Amino acid sequence: MRKQFLCLFLLLAFTLGNIHAQKGKTTSAPPKKGHELLFNIKNSNDKIIYLVIHYNEKLILKDSVAPIAPGKFLFKGDKPYDDGMYSIVSEKKKLYMNFIIDRNQFFEYNLDTTGNVDNFSVKNSPENEEMLKFQRKTSHAQQSASEWAKKVKSFDEAGKKDSSEYYKNKLNNLNEEMMTFINDLIDRHPDFLFSKMQKSYKNIDVPEYKDAEGNPDYIKQGAYYRTHYWDNFDLTDHRFIYIPSFEPKLKDYFTKILYHQEADTINKYVDMFLTKTTPDTLMYHFCVDWLSYQFETSKVIGHDAVFYHIATNNQLAGKCYWLDDDILAKYQKRCKRLKPTLIGQIAPELLIPDTNLYDDVRLWKSSYRTGKPYTILWFFDPNCPTCKKESKALRAVYDSLETIGKRNFEVYAIGNDDTIEAWKKYVKENNYPWINVGGNKGNIDYLDYFGIYEIGNPAMYIINPRHEIILNRRIDMKAIPQFLEEYEKIDKERHP
Repeated sequence: MRKQFLCLFLLLAFTLGNIHAQKGKTTSAPPKKGHELLFNIKNSNDKIIYLVIHYNEKLILKDSVAPIAPGKFLFKGDKPYDDGMYSIVSEKKKLYMNFIIDRNQFFEYNLDTTGNVDNFSVKNSPENEEMLKFQRKTSHAQQSASEWAKKVKSFDEAGKKDSSEYYKNKLNNLNEEMMTFINDLIDRHPDFLFSKMQKSYKNIDVPEYKDAEGNPDYIKQGAYYRTHYWDNFDLTDHRFIYIPSFEPKLKDYFTKILYHQEADTINKYVDMFLTKTTPDTLMYHFCVDWLSYQFETSKVIGHDAVFYHIATNNQLAGKCYWLDDDILAKYQKRCKRLKPTLIGQIAPELLIPDTNLYDDVRLWKSSYRTGKPYTILWFFDPNCPTCKKESKALRAVYDSLETIGKRNFEVYAIGNDDTIEAWKKYVKENNYPWINVGGNKGNIDYLDYFGIYEIGNPAMYIINPRHEIILNRRIDMKAIPQFLEEYEKIDKERHP
């Protein structure tokens, strides 16, 4: 925590200010104007303390003050702070405490430098009073649980089953007591951010679905969990952005739980998630930006289609009030480039001249008539070191499969070099056995169509027998046989 704070302390000081200047309406009622937060820190020798807010798994500096008297620090201003989870950090970057800033921003907090919540108290802040009760309760419960867990281990090792069971029951009873305490807090103060935080930590109860034979139906259970994952989150409340647990939950959902799902399935859950937010709010702003960046920069095959879906249904649908015309133009350009090469799209037939001359006429070879079920479109530059290395790796896979009679693809290698003679010389010297075409001539501007101007060389696309794009990015050459094998299994299920 301290190291993270030190790294981000000044660099990110203005991040939130930029976002707030752009945000639209929020779901919260207008807070009382101004703030006056007094912190009495016993035994503090700090010449300055820092007020930081939890945002995006980081700590962002919001304010700092010098003492008005030894151990007394007053944050006072005409404008209210944003509601959220905050921390007080010492001059030496030590975390003193976490607390909530809510609609009431006129309160006094008493604490010390040890972090012992039994010594803390707060005046005129009901939510922080509840949070303190929870912290004390949790602290005492953890102490008891630690002691009893040690006794369980000791009695288990000594073979004293009855004594072990006694302390196991005490642990179970303590857990139930804590759950009752938390549920009571949620029921009594459903609008408190701290209550909503505690609710968001609760697990989703998944029904025990059974199949026709009475076995657990994991498919239905998984679908239920994905659908109800956000049930305990109030995604209309923008304050969730300012709690440390929100982004980890986003990452868990979209990069782990949905990781192996196809783009169409992920798109369905993205839409479901965004409909739980309120349009024209900071929460919607945050979530759309987070999702767009996550899937645009993802290295996972097919995630570009998720980014395309998000952008066309949000940024390019006029829903993102914070974007200016220049940014929107970039989204439009990006989506226009992506659309024709997304997985599942039909690849156009390429007609490009090869390296050989026949009666002073160079033959034009078709990417549709390669003689194999699958075609690898391999874009390369003979002057590119990476292209040379990867071409050799592709050749090794090509030859090994040819040797054992299992090569089910042909390579349609497209040389991208203005100097035709240099390209022809390179192909001849390396004696590549596949279809070699290039010279920057063709029936279409294939470099533009397949985005080579943007992504550069080398680039790889794999086309199936129906001329559909099934891979639109370069992978390890050794992985090509396994990729095609797995694809054929899935494709047979879809097209029996």
